[in-house]
Amino acid sequence: MQNWTDKFVKWFEEEIADSDKPLDEHWEVEIGEENGRKLIRASSPYRPYSVLVEVGKRFATLKIKTGVETAILDSHERLKIYRSLLLLNNKWRMVKYALVGEDEEIVIITDLDLVSLSRDEFSDALTVTLFAMNDLVKKLNLEDIYEEAQLIHVADLILQKAKSGKSKEEIVSFIAKTYKLSKDIAEEIVSEILKEEKEDSGMYV
Repeated sequence: MQNWTDKFVKWFEEEIADSDKPLDEHWEVEIGEENGRKLIRASSPYRPYSVLVEVGKRFATLKIKTGVETAILDSHERLKIYRSLLLLNNKWRMVKYALVGEDEEIVIITDLDLVSLSRDEFSDALTVTLFAMNDLVKKLNLEDIYEEAQLIHVADLILQKAKSGKSKEEIVSFIAKTYKLSKDIAEEIVSEILKEEKEDSGMYV
């Protein structure tokens, strides 16, 4: 199990320039445990949600927790969402949409057979899972919510780097390179985020 955990971490951390595959992007990886199984949490600057990999003895599971909880909705809304999930489950061969926990949160799940799993197969599985997430966002008309979440995600990245001791110039360089922005635009974004944080807490100069 530890061997596969190490493999997944290595695959996420193998950043490959000029690749259009999501796995080859920059990922920040954390390792924990859940229900007695190794749990890898991989976060990308391009997405406001994490990708989880739960590692078992023979199988691993790719998961995206969408944050969409259906238990609190009225019956009509829940039926609409359930119908959408059934249609999506029929569309994607590798991926399934499930309701998890007391809050009946929508979770996207892709099972992986570890007997012969290669990096290329894992890359394909990750790509399909991310496509399935994008499909869900469109199907449930969540574009505005996830766009706002991405803006918050970028702001959090800037603040995390500032708290870790990165200079403003280093943060601007990271934002410009990561999001393919001009240095002027990146500097404007970083300055605004740090200014707001300074006004709220007086932490940054």
